[in-house]
Amino acid sequence: MIENRAPSHFIYLGLLALFWGSAFAFVKLSLESLTPLTITAGRVGIGALIVTLIALKMGRKLPNNLSDWLLCTVIGVTGTVIPFFLLNWSIQYVPSSLAAISMSLSPLFTITLAHFMTRDEKISTNKLIGVFFGTLGVGSLFYGTVTDIGPSHTVYLALLGLLATSFSYALAGVLVRKLDNKDHLSTASAMLISATLITIPLALIFESPMTLNPTPSAIYSVIILGIFATGLGSLILFHLTHLAGATFVSYNTYLIPLVGLTAGYFWLDEAIKMITIISVTLIFSGIYLAEKRKKPHG
Repeated sequence: MIENRAPSHFIYLGLLALFWGSAFAFVKLSLESLTPLTITAGRVGIGALIVTLIALKMGRKLPNNLSDWLLCTVIGVTGTVIPFFLLNWSIQYVPSSLAAISMSLSPLFTITLAHFMTRDEKISTNKLIGVFFGTLGVGSLFYGTVTDIGPSHTVYLALLGLLATSFSYALAGVLVRKLDNKDHLSTASAMLISATLITIPLALIFESPMTLNPTPSAIYSVIILGIFATGLGSLILFHLTHLAGATFVSYNTYLIPLVGLTAGYFWLDEAIKMITIISVTLIFSGIYLAEKRKKPHG
């Protein structure tokens, strides 16, 4: 039960929400003078260095067979390379707070994916109703964004990119379940290393980062993203999951959008409108209904 949790559990949960929720604002700041793939390569590379050094210092070994590396690479691509790039590209054209809220759809995507990709997590009536509420929420949110910014192909693509980002995170989450018997710290290192080895060449080929002239705020933003959102965030995620369980960690679904809204409001002067509040309420209601467990009788 939540009331019996140690105070440290809530501290870790709050830090994770702070690191991940504020990341959207830092991405927006870094996009002032850097490009999407370059930002991805920078933050993933820094995160990989931090996690790998800590893993090795703790005596953990990296995977030693090809099949584990292939699975870590697939998860690294679906959970890091693709969503980071899509998120960075999309935030160029929409508010960072919108991106933060959109990421809360991942649990609803996970429920849908798990229905088709697992044998023991089929969609129930509660889950179906929850997905419906979540769909209403994101529909109203996107409608409000298009009305505010103005309809254009770029805006529509950015909104589609956010949905694809959330879907990619959900897909990676389902694939991670195949690593249940693996050492999480070493596999996290392998995933980030694989992602780094993929994103750096892509950035060099398609964006020529050496020709860019980044501002100090953009450089600091990427460093912060790499250290906190990617590196330390991964470590806290695995540590907290071990201490408190995956269900407790999932409460971040509610906290991250709130942190993202607050960061966008105070740091980037992004307005919080009534339709945003209504959309967040619908999405949160959908997540709650979808994850609600029936109480045992007796």
